[in-house]
Amino acid sequence: MTVIGDASKARLIALFIDHLIALAIMFVAVALVPENFPVVKAVFFFLFYLGYFVVLEALWSRTLGKFFQGLIVRKLDGTRCDLKAALIRSALRIIEVNPILFGGLPAGLVIIASQRKQRIGDLLAGTVVVSDRLEWEGA
Repeated sequence: MTVIGDASKARLIALFIDHLIALAIMFVAVALVPENFPVVKAVFFFLFYLGYFVVLEALWSRTLGKFFQGLIVRKLDGTRCDLKAALIRSALRIIEVNPILFGGLPAGLVIIASQRKQRIGDLLAGTVVVSDRLEWEGA
C-alpha cells in the first residue's frame, strides 16, 4: 500500500498554528536571557523553536497544530514518528521554512511534486503526515 500524505488546508493551518506556538515559546525563552548574552539568545532562538517540533513529534507523533487538525506523523511502515525521524524532520525546517529561502516555498513545492505529498524533511526521515483516522495495513 502506497500511503499518500495530507497536502490539504488542514496541513497549512496546522503549520500556521505550530509556528505561532513555537515562536511564542521561543520569544519567552529568549526574553529570559539577559541582553549581555547575545550568543545564548541566538542559541535559545533555534533550540526552543526547533525543540517544540522535535519534542512533540518524538513523544506524541504530532504537534499541537497537527492535533487540532486531525493529522499525525507516521513512518512509511505505519509506526509512530520516533526521535531520529523527528530530529531529521526538524533539522530540515531550517532550509524549508527559512525566510531567506522564500519561507515555506521549498517545502510546499516538494509536497506538491512528491508522490506521497512529503516535504524534504519527510523524504529524508521516511515519514509522511496523514489523517489520524488512516488505518494502516499490518501496523
